[in-house]
Amino acid sequence: MDTSPPSRTARAVGSLIAGGLAALLLTSCGASTLEMDASAPADGSAGSPERAALDSYDGESAEADEAADPIGTDIEVDERALVHTAYMTVRVEDVSEAAELAKELTVEADGHVASERVSTPNGEPPEGELTLRVPVDGYEEALEGLAALGDRSDLERSVEDVTEEVADVESRVASSEAALETLRGHLEKAEDVDDLLRVEREIQDRQESLEAFQARLEALRNQTAYSTVHLSLRPPATYLEERPSGESIGFLGGLERGWRALVGVAGGLAVAAGWLLPFALAGALIGAGPVWWWRRRRAATPSGEGTGARPAARGRSGSPFRRWSRKGASSEPVSAETTPGREDRDTEGPEDTTGETAERG
Repeated sequence: MDTSPPSRTARAVGSLIAGGLAALLLTSCGASTLEMDASAPADGSAGSPERAALDSYDGESAEADEAADPIGTDIEVDERALVHTAYMTVRVEDVSEAAELAKELTVEADGHVASERVSTPNGEPPEGELTLRVPVDGYEEALEGLAALGDRSDLERSVEDVTEEVADVESRVASSEAALETLRGHLEKAEDVDDLLRVEREIQDRQESLEAFQARLEALRNQTAYSTVHLSLRPPATYLEERPSGESIGFLGGLERGWRALVGVAGGLAVAAGWLLPFALAGALIGAGPVWWWRRRRAATPSGEGTGARPAARGRSGSPFRRWSRKGASSEPVSAETTPGREDRDTEGPEDTTGETAERG
């Protein structure tokens, strides 16, 4: 049986069907691509000026960050920002006078005094602590002048390189200023209130960041322009401190130590009295009311009121009347009620007790 014609027909039909499907797929893909291309400009045209401003700010920030990454690699030694700090201890005869001289030396070097403290703890010799800021150009001369005030016993110096930090902050300040200018330009192009509020809020945030960067940059420039010297003024070692522990200090040494102890105790008592005085005043004010009320109540109440009993009659000696027995020394107290007429005789005046005394004898 010959089957070649039908086979050719089937092949032709299959080829036509496959070609139609391929054309249909290509047409649908092209249409979707055209729709996407057409919708992209429409979406972009619907964006607000604030969105464009933020996009431009992000791009500028990214460029600024990329430009700030390799800082410090090609900077020369003369251009580096260095922070100089020194700690010096000088022993002087007169701490107060040396402190005044140190301040004068600092002012002459176009510097200033950042802090000062001169104290005499617990009656001990005075001590001085000063923080001086001098220009970098006169840093070495200032150290030499301060050491000449007395006997320099200690000196510690340090240098901190902040070149990279300064360059980074400067770059951030520049990028923040550029972003603010861009946002202010788009602020005038805002179409509605919402866009206007968003742009203003973004401007406020960027302004705060810019001010923080500017403050940090100013602090770094001040640290690099002025060196810091922490000066400690101490008196020379005294005779009592240098004497060996086993050797007697003598009368004058004992007198000096006793006087210092007395001054210390007196100072402690004064501090304690000052600490307790507010509490004493508060207690007096609180207790004055109840005490005044109690005394007034006591004065208003008559003596013996509410007891229901009469006080016992007393004689001249202040003791109750007693009836003495002639047979012995025993006695029993007798109240005024059991001795009729006794109270009347006492009120009339003194009676003659000569006979009674003789009888007792």
